[in-house]
Amino acid sequence: MWKVVPLAIAAVIVIGSIVTRPRVSVAVHAPLLAGAHIPQPVLATIQRSCVDCHSEATVYPWYSYVYPVSWLIRDDVTRGREHLNFSRWSEYPVVRRERCLSEIANQVQDGGMPLPQYTFVHRRARLSRSDVDAIFDWTQQERARLIAESMGR
Repeated sequence: MWKVVPLAIAAVIVIGSIVTRPRVSVAVHAPLLAGAHIPQPVLATIQRSCVDCHSEATVYPWYSYVYPVSWLIRDDVTRGREHLNFSRWSEYPVVRRERCLSEIANQVQDGGMPLPQYTFVHRRARLSRSDVDAIFDWTQQERARLIAESMGR
């Protein structure tokens, strides 16, 4: 019996890893925030801290292929993309982009994003006070630009 237990655990890990393995998006090279006016330093911060969960350009490290971690990462990425996908920015209606910009500003100012479990593993993704300020300033400017453009139509 004790010889079967390690084999059963290994089988669960292998099968779980196959079933929950990350799937690389066909839109992996889609431009981020297409159509947005975004300063390069802010874009670099978003690429460093946000794209793994909020774009099609997710980089999957080796451990994201091992169950149960693969299941957790797949769930986080799926929920992140459903909520906000920088690779599909230009597909969003203007009103949704405005709401997203407000939510981005609120989330980074409140420390809600990036998620603590992400920054625990990806220390470079942590946002400094200057990163937060730059993202906040950009969201306000971009939101004002979108509002002005929509009113000019």
